[in-house]
Amino acid sequence: MIHLKSTTVVWSLVYMRAKPILLLPLLFGVATEIACNALNASKTRGDSVFLNRDLSTGDLSQWTHQDYGLGTDVGGNTRGGGYLWYHPNVAGRRVAGMTVTPTAHASPAASSDSVFLWEPGQSWNYQPYQIWLRTSVMFPSAATISSSGLSGEAPFAPTTGEWNWFLVFHNDSNPMPGCAKEYGNISLDVKTDDPVASGVIGTNNVRIALRIMGGNDCSPNIVWVNGPPLQWDHWYEMLLHIKWDPKRGIVEWYLDNFSAPYYSNLKIPTLFTRPKGYVSPSYTTLTLPNYRLHAPWNSTIYVGPLVVGSTRSSVLNGF
Repeated sequence: MIHLKSTTVVWSLVYMRAKPILLLPLLFGVATEIACNALNASKTRGDSVFLNRDLSTGDLSQWTHQDYGLGTDVGGNTRGGGYLWYHPNVAGRRVAGMTVTPTAHASPAASSDSVFLWEPGQSWNYQPYQIWLRTSVMFPSAATISSSGLSGEAPFAPTTGEWNWFLVFHNDSNPMPGCAKEYGNISLDVKTDDPVASGVIGTNNVRIALRIMGGNDCSPNIVWVNGPPLQWDHWYEMLLHIKWDPKRGIVEWYLDNFSAPYYSNLKIPTLFTRPKGYVSPSYTTLTLPNYRLHAPWNSTIYVGPLVVGSTRSSVLNGF
């Protein structure tokens, strides 16, 4: 079920290289923040909800940042980028409709299209926090778009290979050494086995997958977990259990069965370590993207309410 392989993904952030001596003020500030986060984590007791995006406001305003592919918090659904729509009811739940188009470029990465809902870094994105995340995702067919779709929305159609991301805990944007091979630490994806080709819909062994990265940022540990074959129009119920640690982290992925994990590893790197003079260990930020290789068609993903908390029960009771 688990496959180790190198990654060819170029992710959304372009990092600046800097000499370690220039990082001393930054390192001092981050070290202080990490120490405070460790203290806060030690004080966390009981069922704490860290983030609740249950869509109860009847729009997408709970998300701190929205990117229609035109720049952070710029534009809207009529400005020629992608589409971010609130739906009060798609097959029984409130959802964020995230539609990527050929003109949506939330990421500056070449040959890519993307829209984002995302959050800035928070204390629970750091070591030593242990978190749980609950959400759901649907990949709509033409039938669902016909009954529930709004302007610009279209059936989900993946691009070839591994570049169809829909939930990412991304590595931080601090300077890195030139040898770094950092990408998102925890990433959910739709993969296909087709040869990577521009402008081609992936059809061979289409499946959900989880990628985990951490450890030495110049030779990171990379684990791919293949999920089941993709079902269109199916609400995938997802639960993630993560401990942030560059050596002894935890990743458990529950998929449509909250009684037993689809994948469990209780000792795995989930953050990066960097050389002396750089911020280490790394930390993360949460992004909901619809992020793919550049393609000439629109493609929609529906994401339901999302909650992050300190315990399993905090998120199971979060909405």
